[in-house]
Amino acid sequence: MVFRRWWFVRLLSFPPEQAGRRPGRGRAERQRAERERRELVLGEWEVLRERLARIAAQRVTAAGELFRAAELRLPAEESSGAAQSAARAAYLWALETFEAAGRLLEQAEDPHTDLPDLAAAVVLAEQAVERLAAAHALLAGRRAEPPAVRCFYNPLHGPAVPAAAPDRPGRKQRQRPTHGAREAAADRRPACRSCRRAILAGQDPDVLPALLPAGAADRGSGPFLVPYYAVPQQWSAWAATACGAYDPDTPALVLRGDHHRRPPR
Repeated sequence: MVFRRWWFVRLLSFPPEQAGRRPGRGRAERQRAERERRELVLGEWEVLRERLARIAAQRVTAAGELFRAAELRLPAEESSGAAQSAARAAYLWALETFEAAGRLLEQAEDPHTDLPDLAAAVVLAEQAVERLAAAHALLAGRRAEPPAVRCFYNPLHGPAVPAAAPDRPGRKQRQRPTHGAREAAADRRPACRSCRRAILAGQDPDVLPALLPAGAADRGSGPFLVPYYAVPQQWSAWAATACGAYDPDTPALVLRGDHHRRPPR
């Protein structure tokens, strides 16, 4: 929803020697072209970051309002049965997750805060609301809905669809899975309907980008916008977990401050 234009910046994100350098171009011209490319990349990144910061603020605020309106009153722990204990655990996790989302949002103005950090604030805020609803259901003796599986390519998209889901809503599900290269690629990671459809068509999915700064690139070139999961995991707490969507320990990680993994700048 926010990142439809980032593919344009990706076209501008390759070193000059890979970006159609013309024979005979002088050094000054190449330097000017590289400077313009960097300005375009950073300018687009700032625009995307501002938009995502607003979205994160909206989601965290909305989650806070829900927590205030749907405060859960739990019985004393020593008198709790299995359902009450499960509700308590869900509620405490929801509170911790909401706090972690707020912590990430507080860091939105930090110049080191990247798009995946803000996406993680959205993910955690929405997960906190999901677990709050689960806690209410458990306390009422109902079955809690399982957590939504998010799109790996962009966890801000809709939920992931099953591997054998039809390409368009309303169509019948395939009776037998196919085993072509595109189907195998589409089944490799959880994907929303839009991203799965793009992969099946041989196109790139609409991924969440991250900024790979100059110091992290070969030969000091950069910065680059890359898929967030392409950032090495030693530099990103989000690359392998869909911005925390796949790791229930993410809230504790954020509250400890261990999500601060920064590539060199």
